[in-house]
Amino acid sequence: MEITEKKVIDSKNGLELQDLRDQRIHMATFKGSDFNGIDMRETKFADTNFVSSKWEHIYFSNLQINMIQMGGTVFENIIRPKAEISRLDGEPGTDEWVNVEPVRFKNSDLSTAVFESCKLNNVEINNCDIEGLTINGVLIKDLLENYKNKN
Repeated sequence: MEITEKKVIDSKNGLELQDLRDQRIHMATFKGSDFNGIDMRETKFADTNFVSSKWEHIYFSNLQINMIQMGGTVFENIIRPKAEISRLDGEPGTDEWVNVEPVRFKNSDLSTAVFESCKLNNVEINNCDIEGLTINGVLIKDLLENYKNKN
């Protein structure tokens, strides 16, 4: 069943799309829906439930996520673009833009999080509660205290 009779042809691949640009969808259910080939640039989600959803091949760049409960969430195969600086000439689906600005976590509760086989070079941790934080079984709080006492 189609949502609209309005159609538009995608200029990049010639596919016919339902034209929902600039629409306001309120109090809708997409439970069990399959989204494929969706252009959602500049879209806002509020009071949205993605419980048990599966997202694959998603380009999150210049995205702001606020007030999210992520219990049981698994992030796998997260990559940064292979570039030293942000630039044009990106990958398909990125509108030719590669953004290599750092990902930031602010005012977040990541207690009991597990990072496995992650590349964490050049990561900065500032003004954070590190009680119980371990790296390869070593308590970081104790490590920092020993370092301070030696200097």
